[in-house]
Amino acid sequence: MDVKVGVPEVLKACGYGIATVRLLTEFGSTLDSTQFMILEPTSTPTPTPTKTPTPVPTNTPTPVPTNTPTPIPTKTPTPNPTSTPAPIPTSTLAPFPTSTTTPGTAQSIADVVERTRAGVVRIAGASSSGSGFVVDSAGYILTNQHVIEGAGQLIVILDDGTRLTPHVVASDAARDIALLKVDSTRRLRALSIATGTREGDQVIALGYPLDLRDRMTVTQGIVSSYRTFGGVAYVQTDAAINPGNSGGPLINLKGEVVGMNSSGLPEADGIGFAIRYDVLSSRLPVMMSGESSSRVTPTRTPTPRPTSPQSIFGPVSGVLEHDDEAFIPELNSQTNTVDSAVEATFTDTHSASGRDWSNGFLIRQASQRFHVVGISSRGRWFHYLRKGDPNGTQLVQEGTSSNIRKGMDVENHVRVIASGNAGWLFVNGRYEAELDLSGLVESGSTSLVGAWFRGDEHSGHFTRYSDFTVRALRRVYGPRDGSIDHDLDDGFIDVHRTSTPLTDGVIEARFFNPYSEQEGNWSSGFLLRKGTVNVFHIIVVYVDGRWFHYLRTGDVDSTQRLAGNNSSHISTSPSGSNHIRVIALGEEGWLFINGAYVDKLDLGGLLEGGNVSAVGSYFNSDGVSGKSTRFEHLTIWSVGN
Repeated sequence: MDVKVGVPEVLKACGYGIATVRLLTEFGSTLDSTQFMILEPTSTPTPTPTKTPTPVPTNTPTPVPTNTPTPIPTKTPTPNPTSTPAPIPTSTLAPFPTSTTTPGTAQSIADVVERTRAGVVRIAGASSSGSGFVVDSAGYILTNQHVIEGAGQLIVILDDGTRLTPHVVASDAARDIALLKVDSTRRLRALSIATGTREGDQVIALGYPLDLRDRMTVTQGIVSSYRTFGGVAYVQTDAAINPGNSGGPLINLKGEVVGMNSSGLPEADGIGFAIRYDVLSSRLPVMMSGESSSRVTPTRTPTPRPTSPQSIFGPVSGVLEHDDEAFIPELNSQTNTVDSAVEATFTDTHSASGRDWSNGFLIRQASQRFHVVGISSRGRWFHYLRKGDPNGTQLVQEGTSSNIRKGMDVENHVRVIASGNAGWLFVNGRYEAELDLSGLVESGSTSLVGAWFRGDEHSGHFTRYSDFTVRALRRVYGPRDGSIDHDLDDGFIDVHRTSTPLTDGVIEARFFNPYSEQEGNWSSGFLLRKGTVNVFHIIVVYVDGRWFHYLRTGDVDSTQRLAGNNSSHISTSPSGSNHIRVIALGEEGWLFINGAYVDKLDLGGLLEGGNVSAVGSYFNSDGVSGKSTRFEHLTIWSVGN
């Protein structure tokens, strides 16, 4: 077969006979001048079937059913929560656990200090100094992460003046905790962590302020209150916490650590904060096992804010804190959209211990109304709808997925595109399922979810996320109906030009087959990212039941066939039609024909934005004089522009 030309070039001999096409010296003002040379590579010509298309290969993707999701196995947990409000802002303090501490025999402050001071250390760096305390006699020491950050070479100085060189076992920036280890010829005095405390309990802050580096200081106060900042629980105290006290212990009169001194408020006298004892006790075993080692250091959850001109939120990275309450760990982007493209990469740090996890997105979220779409460690994707009552949460769709990665500290990239009644789920760059979003088509915010099912949230753990981004999906053309006349004489591709520039987005239309294969050849589809005259991607379906993806980046010789295959989803009947949808996002694209997913497209060869056209005939052998290709509902949505 021949391909129409759109520049003054002579078609080369192709091995299976190609007609001579007249040379064009000028382009008409109404003609599109972007053309290809041949359908098949010249080095390996393939005869074109005329009536009986090649059978579909076994690796042709099978359409994913969307209206009959697999029932949930009985062991699948109930969504978290079912009877309590869903997202709780991370700044809201969880109910404080009831104290399990039984008051013991009263001791003087001097007695407590004398008994515990050997467990308090000074940590010196090249340009900073702080405090810490021993939590294991083998040499493990807790301190604040900000004490060691950027400090250079560290030295640990014990109460008796012994100087030891530590190494960092783990650093948890999200909670401002670091674990050090020193090698000592003797066992060190370790302090125990409390299991509870009460407002009003007497406490003592121990540490090494900067102006008294050689002597530990003691300040006294009470537990004033409990606070949560950035998802981290603190004890508020009126015991003086001065610069240099950071990382030291806040102890009760039994000598137990009820908090790690972290900061004071310079604008308010008598207010200090210590990281609460239960945060320390839950993180310590994890850090000692190396699960949160320095190979991956989490960062604090950022304040939601747009950072990219192509997004309405993000990209941002951070962690979602888990607690012992039945609330969903969540970060609300505070956006307001109906149609959007949202994505993030998730890493669940507790997967190494064999615990289950689930994460994803809340979309169109307004109060207790939202869709939730995500994946789980059980190898399943899920889509739920809540329209007010948490007890009325409805499973809309779910299914198994081989695209979900499982194991220790693995990453899973999840993307959801929402457009009106429909949406599309992608996991690790692969198409997963079409989503039925018709149950809630109203504007709302988009949130990141760190645990959707009850039982997937584990106190003391967190879900790390990166590049959480929300981009608006905006209709920029259509829906438009029309027809494309077949012109056999001009040598150009027959197109309907939209003059709509697009880089990333969704393009779709229904093309009606103009005639039977016995009458002639036809092809229909889209030309996209058309920049200069001879630069574009083109994706078309062909009269014999095949589809093709070509890339042209210059003259005729630059034409590359990137993909193509037979597809049983293509209608070849003269009375039939083909609905074609192309989703383009950066280097990745996905082709859908008549509602079925067909294949992934490689768009990396041309990333620059350009105009979009609907194609009525692409190859030189296409077209019948006097005929036209009719199309309906040609629509273009732009992502992020």
